[in-house]
Amino acid sequence: MARFRPGREYHAAILDLFACLAGFGCAVWAFRAWLGAREAAEPWQVQWLFSAAIAWLAIVFPESAHPGGLPRWIDGFFTAAGSNLLVQYGLTYLFGLPAASWFVIVLGSIFSVAAAALLYQSIPLSPPGGRSGTLLLGSDPVTSSLAAALGDAGGPSLPGSPDRLDEVCQSSRPRAVLVSGKPAVPLARLLRLYYDGIAVEGSPFLSESALQRVAWQQLSPSDLLFSVTPVTSRAMLAFQAIYKNLAGLALIALFAPVLVLLSLLISLSGGGRALEQIECLGVQRVPFQMFRFRTTRRGGGSLWIGSLIERLHLTNLPHLINVVRGEMALFGPRPVRTAFAGRLEQLIPAYAYRFVVKPGVLGWAQAQFAETGAMPEELLGLEYDFYYIRQESPSLDLDILLRTLFRRSKSEREAAAPPAAVDS
Repeated sequence: MARFRPGREYHAAILDLFACLAGFGCAVWAFRAWLGAREAAEPWQVQWLFSAAIAWLAIVFPESAHPGGLPRWIDGFFTAAGSNLLVQYGLTYLFGLPAASWFVIVLGSIFSVAAAALLYQSIPLSPPGGRSGTLLLGSDPVTSSLAAALGDAGGPSLPGSPDRLDEVCQSSRPRAVLVSGKPAVPLARLLRLYYDGIAVEGSPFLSESALQRVAWQQLSPSDLLFSVTPVTSRAMLAFQAIYKNLAGLALIALFAPVLVLLSLLISLSGGGRALEQIECLGVQRVPFQMFRFRTTRRGGGSLWIGSLIERLHLTNLPHLINVVRGEMALFGPRPVRTAFAGRLEQLIPAYAYRFVVKPGVLGWAQAQFAETGAMPEELLGLEYDFYYIRQESPSLDLDILLRTLFRRSKSEREAAAPPAAVDS
């Protein structure tokens, strides 16, 4: 479930295999104990081994989008459960083969993730006394941001001439050397460090994991073409498309009375159509009509119901119609009007990369700007959009949802805060 140093990936794969066998074994045992003798004739060994094998293959072969932490376990659960549901119930539909109960699949995925976490804690996969920290070589705005984000884990820095590079590497034993901009060190010297076991990374690529955005302005055209590509596996993308569509259907069914009621109130208070249609560019630059509530009169002036809709942040609720129609997704880069998108593509050639995925109702860039209270910046927002496109995963979608629901903007926090006392 995680990425490890070369030569130790097979150790992690073995631990994942034991975790899946133990997790689904416990789930099958719990399911049979709960049902009693009614399931005694079922081939529980087949269910156990087949479910564990599917989960293990789905976890081990695709590269994880997150190196560690809680996102790894969230993605591991969705990968194990989603792969089993798709494969087993797909085989049942196509060939009539019996599938394990969804209870076994979900519970087994939870137990497998928990077992893997316990195994990783009890059996360290890195040798003791190894390298740690990152040596910052050079100085530019991206490196400065990385130094602040890495904090104590950043290690020493050589902002000027790198004459003391070998001396610093021997004394501090860094895990990696971070090179900013065009390296002032000969490539042969950096290659020798790499052969000595020190990873050599460019600052734009490390900023992706440390700052959670892609510093695309620091990348060359070849890097944008070959390196800035999605790291999520095709199986996970297919599973995400399924649960996002199901979630969209559930949400529009839940909010259908609200959509109908607000549409009637808008039509009765101001006349005319309740929904506005705005042409935006979707996936692969295919235009579509984006729906949202009309909050003003035709001749100008706000509607009373329109002001209420804006205060309740329901203006974009009709986006769910676009989600059900397949034009938008619940999560993704914000939709952009066709006229604006064409102009931005002329000014920023890399802007076209946004259209490899569907635009979303909620996005990583919007969540970041809402959390900091900053005004949306197109260039900075594009870095966050690129990060979402590369690292799209269930844990990242959950992070966006939680940030949107439970974290207010800086301006809202300041407005809600009590006034400061003034000394007389």
